[in-house]
Amino acid sequence: MKLLMLGSDGELEVMAPATDDERRDLETHIRGQFSRGLIFQVKGTTYLDPRFKARRLSIHFPVAKDRLVSHPLFWYFFAYLDVEAMGLADPVFPVSSVEVHTHASPELRNDTWSFNFGASLEPDAHDYWRKFQRAKTDVGRYLLQVLREQIAAATPLLTAGSVELPPGSIWVSAR
Repeated sequence: MKLLMLGSDGELEVMAPATDDERRDLETHIRGQFSRGLIFQVKGTTYLDPRFKARRLSIHFPVAKDRLVSHPLFWYFFAYLDVEAMGLADPVFPVSSVEVHTHASPELRNDTWSFNFGASLEPDAHDYWRKFQRAKTDVGRYLLQVLREQIAAATPLLTAGSVELPPGSIWVSAR
């Protein structure tokens, strides 16, 4: 939450849902705008994969088949919690669910998807996830830009003429 709020100079508002029935850990939107926001599932670990010379984040997680959501507004936030420093280590990885569900070693067994997010924490990494590495101080500005691009490219959820309105109703839209 603090990375988004402070990193965007307060332009992002962040909330934690009261329940987690839909795999929503955080929701964020641009302050003062009633537009689509981003929803996050947060995945962290205090463990680095020892099989590699470089610091490597390895987070395995299951998702029930009927609860899997791949959508441009649903994101994951992957991070290593450095217990000694008592904080998140750089870099962190905000990644859209579409990317994660496509590239994090997806495997369906029975009614459960299994994913393994394995990314190097090194700045000169050459793995698939390198392009999603963000310094903690850059996360807020980066996601603010993502939201601004989403708003600019968004199509209305309902368009005039797609729904029959009751007599006397007026269709109002703003961009």
